[in-house]
Amino acid sequence: SISMCWPVGNWAKWLDMTYIVMDLEWNGAYSKKAHGYFNEIIEIGAVKLDDTLEVTGRFHAVIKPVVSKKLSEIVTNLTSITDEELEEGTTFFRAVSQLRRWIGSGKTVLLTWSTTDLLVLMENCRFFYGEQIIPFMHSYLDLQAYAQRRMGADMSQQMGLSRACEALGISEEGSDLHRALDDSLLTAQILMKVFEPASFEAAVSPASQEFYDRITFKTTIISDIDSPLIQRSELRFACENCGRNLKRTSEWKFRNRAFFAEFHCAGCGKDYTGRIQFKQKYEGIDIKKRLAERVKPEAEEASGQADPPKEAKEEP
Repeated sequence: SISMCWPVGNWAKWLDMTYIVMDLEWNGAYSKKAHGYFNEIIEIGAVKLDDTLEVTGRFHAVIKPVVSKKLSEIVTNLTSITDEELEEGTTFFRAVSQLRRWIGSGKTVLLTWSTTDLLVLMENCRFFYGEQIIPFMHSYLDLQAYAQRRMGADMSQQMGLSRACEALGISEEGSDLHRALDDSLLTAQILMKVFEPASFEAAVSPASQEFYDRITFKTTIISDIDSPLIQRSELRFACENCGRNLKRTSEWKFRNRAFFAEFHCAGCGKDYTGRIQFKQKYEGIDIKKRLAERVKPEAEEASGQADPPKEAKEEP
């Protein structure tokens, strides 16, 4: 269960804080200027909450697209935004200027449901302003990830807004889903349900250059076994039966996003298949290793069938 009892010491830290919960809708189109596919924002919705999490304001802007006048069928069906609405919309520059004035000065934290909206906003700032810095953002929190942790949900999969509302007992009745303002209002209700000062403070990130570098870093799987990023010592395995270092008996092969090779133990005669994956993250190289025993052909013939390979625990 989620406790809404806020310790006085932690609560004092958030006095005079303003929370801006924002949601965006966008249309994908090819752009020569962007040298590829571009997600152009066509609607901004935001809700302002004070330090007691009371709603003190709402912001809504429809933006007239300039990259592609035609909405994709998916966007049209999902949002119900009409061509007439877009034709009467404002420009991205004016919408951001109005939003900035509406947010005002003082301590603020921007929240979105997942970082997808944030990345799209950065994409639009790069396109229209020439740099990805969001002019009205001083600190940021991914409310989807925060809410999932507070709810004790599985973090391996992203929880949708509707599912989170259902789990927290928040009614969607009367809400126009996939419209920016209504979605931001639902997201704000989730914040009210899950907020707790200490965990919230730990999840907030200042909008520093390091923050932008981290959020735009592309995690990649290393597929070259000779990459200088791979330490040769990481390619070694030990026999899980006798503990001796295994001898590699085949070349490394890359498949299914990992390297595989065959190994033999000279001590106990066991054969293994070793699997290792190198993932380059912002923090460094993440390594996952796994070793599976291979049954010898003569053992298979003697028993009539092969036992499934035994997998060792994955190393951290």
